[in-house]
Parts: sequence; C-alpha cells; structure tokens
Amino acid sequence: MYEIPNTLHALAPTALPSRRSERFDGTGYEVPLPRFAPADRAILGHLYQGVNGLPALWHPMRQTPNYPALESYIRRIGSGGLLAEAGRLGESTLAAGAADPAIRKAVHDIRGGGLTVLLGTADLLDLMPGNRGVVRKCVDAARDHAKIMRNLLPDIDPVVREADEATKAHGIDHFTSKWEGMATRGPNGPVQVSVRSSFTGTISARCLETSSIDRVVYNYVNNAVRFAAGGSVTLWVFPVTAGLTRWVVQNAIAPDQAAFLAERVGDLKRLFAGGITRGGTGVGLANCAEIVADCFGLSSPTDAVARGYLGATTKGTDYYTWFHWPAYSPDADRPAGV
Repeated sequence: MYEIPNTLHALAPTALPSRRSERFDGTGYEVPLPRFAPADRAILGHLYQGVNGLPALWHPMRQTPNYPALESYIRRIGSGGLLAEAGRLGESTLAAGAADPAIRKAVHDIRGGGLTVLLGTADLLDLMPGNRGVVRKCVDAARDHAKIMRNLLPDIDPVVREADEATKAHGIDHFTSKWEGMATRGPNGPVQVSVRSSFTGTISARCLETSSIDRVVYNYVNNAVRFAAGGSVTLWVFPVTAGLTRWVVQNAIAPDQAAFLAERVGDLKRLFAGGITRGGTGVGLANCAEIVADCFGLSSPTDAVARGYLGATTKGTDYYTWFHWPAYSPDADRPAGV
C-alpha cells in the first residue's frame, strides 16, 4: 500500500457524483467497418490480425509459454510494416470525404493506444533479446489493443465482441500488474512506467468498460512517454471517496514543453477540447474527456473538465493528468432478491 502525496489529493474535488441511473457499459463509440474506405478496411484487418495474434499465441500455452516463438512474432510485427500501415490508416476514408468526427476519433485511438506501447516495447528486444518480461509486456499491450479495436469496430470480430459485452468483473490488478515495470520507447531512450496504487478493489464490470478505461490510460501514458524528461512515468491509482477512484499520470517535463504549455496553451483545460497539439493530432485528450463524461452521465466533455472529473496541470517541473472512475461493486448492481 502506497502513501499518496497531498499534491495528488489536491488536484480535483472529491465530490464528483455520477448522474447515471445504470453503470456505464463501454458502448457508444462504435464505427462499423463499412463506413471506412476499402483500403482502410484492409489496414484495420491487418492491424487486428497482428495484435490479436500475439495473445492468441500466448494463451494456448498457459503452462509453459513458448517465449522464442512469442519473441519471433513480436519482432515480425514490430519490424516496421504494422507501424507504416497504422500511419496510413484513415487516409483513404478522408480522401473519399467520409471521415466524420467519429471516424477521426476511432482512427486516433487505433493508431495509438496499446499499439504504440507494443511497438515501442518491441524495440527494446533489440537491447534485451530473450527478455521474458519484455515479451510479456508486449503480450499485455497487444491484448489491450485488440480489445480497444473490438470496442470501436464491433464487426471486426463479432464473436469475441459479444463476449466482451458480457458481465465480467475486473480487479484493479488487471491494470496495475500490466503497467508496473512497462518500458517502452521514448524520445531519448527507454521510458519505464511505475505504478503506485492504494486501491485494491474491483474497477470495471465488463471488458468493454475495461477497454474504455484503457483508452484513457493509454492516451495519458503515451503522451507522458512522448514528453517525459528523463526515463520514468508514474501511474497513481487511489480512492478519493467510497466508490470513487482517481487515476493520475505524472512525468517530468523539459523546459521547452513547460514553455509550450504556458505560452501556447495557457489554461490546460483547453487541451481536452481537441485541436491543440505539438506534433500530434489533438484528438486523444478530447477522446478521454468524452469517455469520462459519458461514464458519469455528464452533459458534455466540457462539463467533465470544468468540474474536475479529469484534467491536467503542471507543478514545478512535473506534469499531471488525471481522471476519475467509479469502483465496481457487483452486489450494488444486482437486483434485490437475486
């Protein structure tokens, strides 16, 4: 159990009620494949096969994973082809005039998310060949990204998507175990993620909800890794009130990034409106605001940011992004008498 610094407790209010009558189930972001141009549908198929093939290779061998086979697979998909395809995703749909906001949002998180971590972590096998910990972290990122793709693209794997919709409680260890010790490629070398969690309960009710949390965390961590000054990022998770958790991603930032945030952005709430970026697309944090607002049944992403359900700030040389998520109590969601 970790002691949580007062700085993190002071980031946002603790009275953050949900306006939902039923728990957020992770749906509402689906973009059917036929809405993409044929060339983009082909890319989506290749990306899904690539990321989904890795956890599929892991699971049939639960007792003794074949690490050489897994490493060979990781090196093959990390060799550059998958990254190049991801970089082209959306171009054909945009050229056809069919790239509406829902498609742009989905494309952003499919190009990023667990795929960015998977490919960045795969690079580390060149430095640490045969490292089983790196292999396992690649498997985790690939599994998460396949789940994110099924969340966004309901017809890319309908059978597994149906299973994702079923009630299946996920404890916080599902998140903390995969992020603790995760190392991936940063701008100046490897960046390692450490986890400090004082929450020990259950956090989500089904895989689709879990993948929604993943979309937020991967956006936060990918941004932190991209701008981290030094080789570390910290993910904090802790309860702020009964039934409510706060997630904070913390990283040191270089003077030029601090100057960009102060001079070009000003009020950091603006980051969550989209359109403000330093070499990216400006969509990722807007996606996060939409998901968190939906989770709590708020009127808009802007409302969620204004009330402190999520946000960003700098303190000294550190940058903090946070969001909240309701803990899950199966008994609370069970009808009386059942």
